[in-house]
Amino acid sequence: MEQTSPNPNPLRYCLYVRKSSEQSERQALSIDSQIAEMQAVATRDGLLITEILRESHSAKESGQRPVYNEMVQGLTEGRYNAILTWAPDRLSRNAGDLGAIVDLMDKGKLVEIKTVSQRFTNHPNEKFLLMILCSQAKLENDNKSVNVKRGLKTKVEMGYRPNMSPLGYLHDKYAEKGARRIYIDPLRGPIIKEAFHKVAYECWTGRDLKRWLDDEKQFKTRKGKKITLSMIYRLMENPFYTGRYEFPKNSGKWFEGKHEPLITKEVFDRVQENMKGNPHKAHAGSKEFGFSRIFKCGSCGSGICADEKIKRLKDGTIRRYVYYGCNKKWMTGCKEPWMREESLLEQLYEMIDKIDIRELGAVDRIKEEIEKVQKMITSLGGHAEKLIDTIPNIDAKSCAKYILKEGTREEKRDLMEHLQTNFTIQSGKISR
Repeated sequence: MEQTSPNPNPLRYCLYVRKSSEQSERQALSIDSQIAEMQAVATRDGLLITEILRESHSAKESGQRPVYNEMVQGLTEGRYNAILTWAPDRLSRNAGDLGAIVDLMDKGKLVEIKTVSQRFTNHPNEKFLLMILCSQAKLENDNKSVNVKRGLKTKVEMGYRPNMSPLGYLHDKYAEKGARRIYIDPLRGPIIKEAFHKVAYECWTGRDLKRWLDDEKQFKTRKGKKITLSMIYRLMENPFYTGRYEFPKNSGKWFEGKHEPLITKEVFDRVQENMKGNPHKAHAGSKEFGFSRIFKCGSCGSGICADEKIKRLKDGTIRRYVYYGCNKKWMTGCKEPWMREESLLEQLYEMIDKIDIRELGAVDRIKEEIEKVQKMITSLGGHAEKLIDTIPNIDAKSCAKYILKEGTREEKRDLMEHLQTNFTIQSGKISR
């Protein structure tokens, strides 16, 4: 009896399973379920599985799947010559990856593709059917993409911004799909609104906001974490809080949102000027704005902020004028008039003349500064032992006036705090 020789090139299968990472490309089976299903097929049909490859990745883009590329490399090197997979669309949903498979079949490197219910070889009809099924999967993807884009376009035109809204807003997730609204977060919304106003009218910096949000407000994100400095800057630059949004980003296409604005466009524009360093605006911590956040408005009790005006004279010279006024003038309509910095300083000088020197705390500050100078001179080989003896002869009130005019904001604030009183400005007059 003639014995049949074993197949010189038996089929060695690579079991390839894939689950998409994209929500829009849904599968009926998970990766583990696919493996169990295909191993049952292998047992039933007596298939030899030499390798199992798992992948969680979308198949829409050509050449972007590392595990799929590994499988192609294995076929090219001859580690296996057949593929076992759940369905043709697990292999490819794009022309590029499909072309690689067909090319391997043409070269004889890939002898068979087997699925739960189908078998594909290099036979023209079977190969053609494979190409049709994979192309059909691509068509489904393309149609989904068109429908998604159309849906997004309709949504934004109706005033609903896609994706998650920024801090300060919440989504009504319990409403019916298509009818969900965006509303102001009652916990975070008012704090973020106040943050915008502090930058707009009190010239706060990002770091000022960070300290205030962390220390005073104990502010937390929706995930329960502290807000970062970079998040604060992104938040301050987001026009969504004015009721408008751009979609897609940097497209120049603007839409009016259905959500309630948290701030006005005027507030937002002032914030952009202050945060980005407009040369015609002074900033918190600068010398010209040394008295911001020190005084209170005598009319409404709000803080006093500073603003700067630039004037070009007829002879071409530039004059800069600093004014102080109520930081809620634009919101509440406070009638408190603006006050020139020169007038403010004149009144402070008069107050200094009437104040007890001991109230100023200036002598101790002068002593500290002289001691610093003395140490520096001594370290350089000089002699400054007698400098400290000049302290009693220093005019503390003159020193205080110098600090008010030329000192940093911190020095001015420290000096004012020594007076242990609250200063107010009303009708152009300072009172304590």
